[in-house]
Amino acid sequence: AEEDTYKFCMRTRMENSHIGELDHSMVKRQGFIRDHWLTFGVGIVIFKYFPFFNYYFGVKVFGTSMWCYTMWTGLNRFIARTCRRNEYMAAQKTAADVMSGEDKIVNSMRRFANDAKCVEYLGTFKEDTEAKIGQYRAALASKMQAELSERALKQLQSIVAFEAGMGAAMQELVVVEAAASFKDKYPTDKAIQDKAFAWAVKSLSGATTTAVDCPVTSHFQAAFQSVQGVDFLTIKGNPKGTLPERVAFAQQAKDIEFKQTFMVTAAEAKEVKDLAGKAKSGDSYDFSKLPAEAAARLDGLYASINAKVGFAMPDLKPKPIPLTADSAANAYIEQVNAQLVKAAETLKQARLSAFVSSF
Repeated sequence: AEEDTYKFCMRTRMENSHIGELDHSMVKRQGFIRDHWLTFGVGIVIFKYFPFFNYYFGVKVFGTSMWCYTMWTGLNRFIARTCRRNEYMAAQKTAADVMSGEDKIVNSMRRFANDAKCVEYLGTFKEDTEAKIGQYRAALASKMQAELSERALKQLQSIVAFEAGMGAAMQELVVVEAAASFKDKYPTDKAIQDKAFAWAVKSLSGATTTAVDCPVTSHFQAAFQSVQGVDFLTIKGNPKGTLPERVAFAQQAKDIEFKQTFMVTAAEAKEVKDLAGKAKSGDSYDFSKLPAEAAARLDGLYASINAKVGFAMPDLKPKPIPLTADSAANAYIEQVNAQLVKAAETLKQARLSAFVSSF
């Protein structure tokens, strides 16, 4: 794994590193085995002339002792080198841990470097907060004004488009209704049938015909003349009557659609008054007394009526502050959230009160 490779590389580097470590191999005498057995050989040559220095003592006792001393020296050097290496690695590890700990302590202390400025910030907290709230109110009012102007402009554009569509539809409607009235009248009107037959015979004979001779042309001219100067909102509409009555019927239907789309109807006003009467409490209103269904209906009427008249409704719903892991801070946050809920209820109460008072 990557971690094992890193550890191996670090250990190899520590073993090969001599910084901060005394390398005993650089100061120790080399060739200790040679020295030992040279001593043994010289000793045998010298002491063989002494009494009682026989073969057993020279080879067995003195030789075995020298062999044991040589093995002890080699093993001691191996053990000492391993111990020094492990001690050096442990020292480097301890130094690295100490330096890492010191860095962590310094980083932790840096987090509190600006704690002394808290008192300075608290000294101007009230003034800063009041200034920010004033800026927020000004920005909120500007935003509401822009939204209101934009919404009113879009509503006026919708009204203009609807009226333009009504004018275009009216021209088409006159032609369509004139044709429909001719189709309805022709099967039952004997005079039109005779006139159509006479016009056909005259046309086949090659004689010159005029617009008066053609029953269709005469009907359309009479129909168009009949709608001139007529107030379609005053006459009674009839989908099967004369052309003015048919056009009046379509025009009145469009007028009703226009009122339902862009104007507050009497039914909506009556419904708002009824709901306001249920919430009446002395000289003011208490909308908390309304059932859930009635309260939802009142909110729906508020949204739909304001949309009809082109009024932009500001979205001022405060969002609750999430809790933290600090219990003491959570108590304060809960109090703030309770104040936010209370402010939202007060705002809703004032908004609905102004709304129902306008009816």
